[in-house]
Amino acid sequence: MNKLALFFIFVSSIELLGREVQQSTFSYWNKPDINIFYSLPTSINENTKILFIMHGVSRSAERYINDWLPLAEQRNVVLIAPEFSKEFFPEYVYLMKTNSKGKKLKDVSLHLDDSLGLLFDFFKSKLNISTLNFRLYGHSGGSQFVHRYLLLSEETRVEKAAMANAGFYTFANQTIGFPFGIKNMNVSNERIKWFLNLKGGIFLGDADNDPKHHSLPAMRKANKQGKHRFERGTNFFNDLVNLGVESKMPFRWRYQTVPDVAHENPAMSLAASSFLLEDL
Repeated sequence: MNKLALFFIFVSSIELLGREVQQSTFSYWNKPDINIFYSLPTSINENTKILFIMHGVSRSAERYINDWLPLAEQRNVVLIAPEFSKEFFPEYVYLMKTNSKGKKLKDVSLHLDDSLGLLFDFFKSKLNISTLNFRLYGHSGGSQFVHRYLLLSEETRVEKAAMANAGFYTFANQTIGFPFGIKNMNVSNERIKWFLNLKGGIFLGDADNDPKHHSLPAMRKANKQGKHRFERGTNFFNDLVNLGVESKMPFRWRYQTVPDVAHENPAMSLAASSFLLEDL
């Protein structure tokens, strides 16, 4: 067999062994259809897990899931990246409940605080997966979506969640209006207790510290959280620590900085994968 044939067989083997991304349209709800990008492990069994990957304001769900393909290559996990279009879900980072100024949106049917639970049920059924819970990752705008979903939804089947480089945060503070706090958002003490007890993680690139970054939210109340993403994330985590101490509630979150990394999803995905995929 000549060298060219050997090379062809080798390359073909890599392609056959590598993960693929599939695309589908999800329409099994009372909201506009959304595109779903997903990738399956080699086989589905009783230990297979589901990880949702939430895109940022670029809405580039396919790029986000592609960043995770090499990280999940030998892992028993289904990757799912929903894409919330700007046309139908312009304020997805606020779960379509308000805009950035806190003004409530009229169409409550578009609220996204049930979205991941519905997608989880759909893929469990579609793929015949037996897992009882799922995991979450979000970067930038996706990180904003994830922590607000954890606070404001009624979903309790989240096993782990990693939030990376959010532009700003919704603090678990009943005196500050949404989306900067949870005033008038009907978040119960039981939900806050569940939120603090979750296996959550704040992941921050220590070079994501540009106060003039082109996509950094610059509203007055966002600026009060810190000068840049790194400072805002640190302040949010410290506030959760204090809340746990003051309320005497168990607190299980982790805080991790990623050296020399700015606002970069691939590097943040790599850091978060050690947490989200460590047991798979």
